[in-house]
Amino acid sequence: MQAIIFANRNGNELMPLNQFYCPALLPVSNKNVIEYTLEDLANTGVKQVKLIVSSQIHELKAAIGNGERWGLEIDYFLSRDQEDASKVIPRLQLDKTQSILLARADMLRSPCIKSFVRFSEQMPNSFVIAKINNQNAGLLMLPAARAHTETLNWPLANTENLIEQLEGDYVTQVLHGDCFMLDSLSDYMQANQSMAMAKVIGSAPKGRYISSATAANGFYVGVKTKTGQLRTQNAWGVIGDNSQIDESVNMQQNVIVGNSCLIDKKCTLNNCIILDGSYVGQDLNVSNAIVCQSLLITPDSGGYIEINDQCLIASNQSHENSIAINDKGSNVSVFERLTASLLFSASLMLSPILIVSAIFSSSHKPLFHQQVTINNQKFNTWRWNVGSLFLSRLPQLILVITGKLNLVGCSPFNKPYQNDETTEKYSEQNLTANKELGLYGPIQLHSNNDITHEEQMLIEAEFAQLKTKAKLLKLFKLSQSHNRNKAHSKATLG
Repeated sequence: MQAIIFANRNGNELMPLNQFYCPALLPVSNKNVIEYTLEDLANTGVKQVKLIVSSQIHELKAAIGNGERWGLEIDYFLSRDQEDASKVIPRLQLDKTQSILLARADMLRSPCIKSFVRFSEQMPNSFVIAKINNQNAGLLMLPAARAHTETLNWPLANTENLIEQLEGDYVTQVLHGDCFMLDSLSDYMQANQSMAMAKVIGSAPKGRYISSATAANGFYVGVKTKTGQLRTQNAWGVIGDNSQIDESVNMQQNVIVGNSCLIDKKCTLNNCIILDGSYVGQDLNVSNAIVCQSLLITPDSGGYIEINDQCLIASNQSHENSIAINDKGSNVSVFERLTASLLFSASLMLSPILIVSAIFSSSHKPLFHQQVTINNQKFNTWRWNVGSLFLSRLPQLILVITGKLNLVGCSPFNKPYQNDETTEKYSEQNLTANKELGLYGPIQLHSNNDITHEEQMLIEAEFAQLKTKAKLLKLFKLSQSHNRNKAHSKATLG
């Protein structure tokens, strides 16, 4: 059997965590949400998985790869953020007679897929509505559910309202276990706390178990982690890999500490989550909160503040890792620099022709200014005002020669979508950390200037998956298409 799992939520309801994690990669007790679903699929006997993703494809690929770790074969398919399942499924060209499992992978549920599949196979002609803990389980089975795929759209429909609207042959299956939609910061907090206490039926945190001063619960501790005497702590929880907690730290109630975290001397952690790569400074009291690098988040109210004092809370990235992240997108190969040098030399020879063409195109402005943002640094560049988008960018080859930009990659000329200053900052960090920026790319050579941010993300994600030859061929076709459109426009105007 094969499965189609959806991981294309935008996570806006989890602001500001969605600037660091897509919903499917949210860590719950230091394991990505999607991993719980993949483990459940593998236990069911599923082998082939089509993973529906949107703009987070780079992060998901880095985290789960091709699925070999779970004995799965995962293929990635792009969609728009939260695109309706009824629009995505026809593009997959499925066998309409085959039994195929549909599931959401950006919510947390107890292992229940095997029970759902077995029940659905016994009733192949009935639309099975799966409920778990009185909530929509986010599971469907084709072909019986083909006319009802909208029930998998996010946000998931309430099962009671769904039943009232249904006509035809359907049956409800009540599954055993727990379910967290992760559609709010408080629900995310509760999911972590329940998992840390091993109260999610059928699931358990990863790590070696160490008892604490509490009678019923203890700590699950990752590898290469240093802590004080956990057995004396009146607390319980999960501590990730490569973290360090000073022996003077006082922990109370439910505490989750992520991977690569540093908790400094005499801190108090009480009923809180410290997410990956975070530093908590000396004498700090973190209570009923989520720390995400420099952000302090209050789940109950949904409020958050950014702390600018590195002595309080901050990112715990090492100097070496910071350099690697800052250099991402500007580590230009010798071959690219040499190619750019040859093209730049050729452009100097062609400059008289380009000057005449630019003056003919716009006598008042043969060259125009363009600003580029690379790793939060702004650079001033110039472009020829000529019809060819490829030729117009020849003066900007100097950015490739000097190692600031790759020759081919995602666009550095468009700012990410901005809701506010905080969104702008963290969106830009994520873009530069996960994308290879280049002078030429599908957006830079696209003739349509009205492409939405969402469409740009999808175009660039598809482009990033291509091999080098296919990338160059696509860029050539885009350039030629733009030239033909220009010629057609002039002929029409004439």
